[in-house]
Amino acid sequence: MNRRHFLVASTALVAVGGCAQLKNAFASVTPAQIVTDVSGTVSGLAKGYALAVAAAPGLIPAGPAGTITADLALAQAVVKGLVTGLPATNGAGIVQQIEGYVNDVINVAAAPPLNAIIPSPFNLAVAAAAVVLPTFEAFVNQYLPSAPTVAAPMVSARAKVKAAAPQVVTYDQAIAVLKFYAAK
Repeated sequence: MNRRHFLVASTALVAVGGCAQLKNAFASVTPAQIVTDVSGTVSGLAKGYALAVAAAPGLIPAGPAGTITADLALAQAVVKGLVTGLPATNGAGIVQQIEGYVNDVINVAAAPPLNAIIPSPFNLAVAAAAVVLPTFEAFVNQYLPSAPTVAAPMVSARAKVKAAAPQVVTYDQAIAVLKFYAAK
């Protein structure tokens, strides 16, 4: 191979390598769909809770109500930092924080005494959140491989709230329910 052919071949390899790096740079940002769905989940869950409290004041005992209110407020504050184009590892960290708050809401909703009296529309919003969380966890695990796995009690809590609203089964149904309440 003469020097000219070597330079042409080297330039082509650098160009291909540069394209691969460019592709990886674009692939490592927080996707718009994650931002939209996580934001919609937090908003829909908060609005569903507010609607339930307004429809049946005092039905949810003070202890669980305080925990749910605090977790939803924290999730709403954190979700403001989740934006499209954010580096994926940063976005995954934010989604992980939000997931923790939403998991806590689900745990409270699935535990006595609230599990027997989850008022509508909060029951649908909580069930919808339980359906979408595994997708959010998959995003987190893709960029934060050291993220903790979901504990068995959390899996059980999600199953309980989903069983209370069997009409919310698929991811698309869950997102539709959460968007509906978010728009209220």
